[in-house]
Amino acid sequence: MSINKVKKCLYIALMIIVFVCFSCTKEKRSEIIKNEVTKNDSYIETNSIDANVEESRFIINKRTGKIHSYTHGIKVVSDKYQLESNEDIEKLLENENYDICLNCYAGLKLNLDKYKTSDRNISNDEVDISNHEVNLIKHYMNMYEFGKLDTETQKFLICIFEVGNWYVNNVYTQLGGQKTAREVDDIAEVEASEAAYNKWRNYLTLYGNQYKFNENKKILPILYPDNPDTDMVVYQCDLFKDAGYGYGNNKYTMNDLQTLRNAEKEPIFREYKNYCVVDDSSKFAAAVYYHYINKVILKDEKLENRIAYGIDLWETKSVDFADISDFINKLFTTRNFEIITWDMIEKRDTVSGIKLYYYGKEFDLLPGDLLCCRKNYKGNSDGHIDFYIGSHKVINWGTVNREYIMSKKYKVIAEGYLSNDVLGKEQLFTTIIRFKGEKDESK
Repeated sequence: MSINKVKKCLYIALMIIVFVCFSCTKEKRSEIIKNEVTKNDSYIETNSIDANVEESRFIINKRTGKIHSYTHGIKVVSDKYQLESNEDIEKLLENENYDICLNCYAGLKLNLDKYKTSDRNISNDEVDISNHEVNLIKHYMNMYEFGKLDTETQKFLICIFEVGNWYVNNVYTQLGGQKTAREVDDIAEVEASEAAYNKWRNYLTLYGNQYKFNENKKILPILYPDNPDTDMVVYQCDLFKDAGYGYGNNKYTMNDLQTLRNAEKEPIFREYKNYCVVDDSSKFAAAVYYHYINKVILKDEKLENRIAYGIDLWETKSVDFADISDFINKLFTTRNFEIITWDMIEKRDTVSGIKLYYYGKEFDLLPGDLLCCRKNYKGNSDGHIDFYIGSHKVINWGTVNREYIMSKKYKVIAEGYLSNDVLGKEQLFTTIIRFKGEKDESK
């Protein structure tokens, strides 16, 4: 800030103080001065930012919310949108409208080189980076938080985001196999994303071309054609098919297309088992691990071997995550995961509540953790799965989602992590599957 600007600001502030000193009570004067000092013309609400520092670390674009290093921001942000700050970056990012610039990283050392803009001479601060993975990250979490993670954990999170993104844009039910066409339409129109709702309307058209439509019929393909009472719906997943993953070497054999039928016994489509996903939280989680193992670990294998060591996209249940099951053993094959059960965690009572310790170190949830609920707090069977991605946010398929992420907080009690969200209240999570990343620092 120039000397003339400083003098001008001091003069204005002095005039305000002189004026209010003669016209208000002491309390009123204090409030007016505070309001004038913090007032700015930002389009984005600011939180506790000291804009009058001698040596600013950051320049924030008040219009876009991007936080720049001072030297970069002074070049690319218009004067009228510049907000200088020397506030701690963690404090600045409490404002959810803020995030770091993807060119200068706000002068911080972060693991984001892969995601930096390729145009080093870019001068327009408002140009977004047209990159599939960058845009996915932006939808799900803060780029600063993502940049603090190691490369392997970032790869795993990207896989969670890709499967989550596919579900949001393609799946319009949650355990919807027994719902009639009218019931599905009512739910999808209100709760599903626009893209998913359009998928449903297209499905209606295709179904009507093949069969006589009746809004009271159960018309969606169900998971177990030989059990018409199942609640689970099967969706063809082009994410896996286009990626060139294997058909699957299981009891359905890798050469046979499966015929999927609805609860009315009508054949709907034929597809390979491993090119299908299911509208259930445990099957969603299985799809995430299936995608990660095939995409990252088995990426150089032949098609027939890219079946994620045989992870079952149809049969995997919530209980499989809570126990040392065949499913868990397949995850252990990668050596990238560990299972942490509640009895492995030390609980210590403190004045502020229960503190958790694991191998002598304080324990907390990390981005990429899968939390498994076998039973709810009342002891009823109510299995559920959440992927935790940090900042009290999760990704799952326990409801039809229009958004990419859901806010959720867990309270630590003696028996486990207790969910406090409206839909999942009383869910008790007692098993965590942790992605270990490049370094296992938990032990």
